[in-house]
Amino acid sequence: MISALRVALGGMVLAGILVSLTAPMASAHVPTTDGTATIRQEGPLVRNTLELDYDTLTKAAGLGALPRDTKDAEHEVFLQTHRAQLLAYLADRLTVALDGASCPAGLDDTGITKRRQFLYARLLLIHRCPGSGTGEFTVRYGVFSETEATGAEHTNMVDYELGGSGGSDVFDAGHRELRVGRSGAVDAGRGASHSDGLDVSWSSVGRFVSMGIEHILLGIDHVLFLVLLLLGAQGWRSVVRLATSFTVAHSVTLALAVLGWVDVPAKIVEPLIALSIVYVAVENLTRGESRHRVLVVFGFGLLHGLGFAGALSFTDDFGGRLLLSLLSFNLGIELGQLAIVLVAFPLLLLARRYSWSTLAHAAAAAIVGVIGLVWFVERLLPAGGAA
Repeated sequence: MISALRVALGGMVLAGILVSLTAPMASAHVPTTDGTATIRQEGPLVRNTLELDYDTLTKAAGLGALPRDTKDAEHEVFLQTHRAQLLAYLADRLTVALDGASCPAGLDDTGITKRRQFLYARLLLIHRCPGSGTGEFTVRYGVFSETEATGAEHTNMVDYELGGSGGSDVFDAGHRELRVGRSGAVDAGRGASHSDGLDVSWSSVGRFVSMGIEHILLGIDHVLFLVLLLLGAQGWRSVVRLATSFTVAHSVTLALAVLGWVDVPAKIVEPLIALSIVYVAVENLTRGESRHRVLVVFGFGLLHGLGFAGALSFTDDFGGRLLLSLLSFNLGIELGQLAIVLVAFPLLLLARRYSWSTLAHAAAAAIVGVIGLVWFVERLLPAGGAA
């Protein structure tokens, strides 16, 4: 029994090392692009203001790519001169219907904007619906779908006011349709509750929670940072202190960044996150858990919170809908973090019963430290695309 347990633990350690070594070295994240959509109804008209990653959009629409040193004014002119192609691309992938009747779209305006130092195309689609504009609206979203091989997963945060209801939602590969109107946000057959003017679609809340879970579990740098903390922790009391410090810190900067009160470029945040891994790895190798580790973790948690914020792009001002979405996303991060702790730390405690654990501890810290150092160097190099 003990021999089998050793083999199982050794296999898990080896698998973890192989996964880490074969992960995408520069980003440590699943490649993603984000976007926003602000949908507002004005009688029979539906105004849809989109912000989409500029380079991904021009590639997906078949417009080609502009040189890296292209000026902002030239980017704007490029969009304007290709409005027909952009409309042809978007009209098939972003549709609005009222009670089943199609609302034809026109591309009314184009422009550019920058968020976190990345360039986005700003597009105003106006959908003209039949009748007076009352009834159930169906919005279908298929921009940057998997079949287009854009090289990245895509999410779009949508803020809508349609059919007398308002709310926030997220379109991604698993959610392409939103139904709103008459009885409120229906969202693929599920109802919404109303309280103090805030429309709550619990399925959209669930999607923001799921996004948070995926973001931390698929963000290998965040996972390795947590594992290093667990390697150096002396017991469950220590784990609680460190996890609490990390949680409070990243929650603060996540909120500040999403609300637009703090804006630190990813080209600064991402290398520092990699450096945080290196620091904790070296600390584990030299002295283990220090007296000041809680404060150190708090400082690094502030950086990781800015990294988490890179997955969110909201369009509305501070209010109930934004707060609910932010809290839901952060809840997902905490659930993912809790899952890592509950799975990894008991295994580490079990491994510490054996004589080989000290060597394994040092080897794991050294390997992760080297990976963090490689990420740090590579993230300092110029790179295009979203983080």
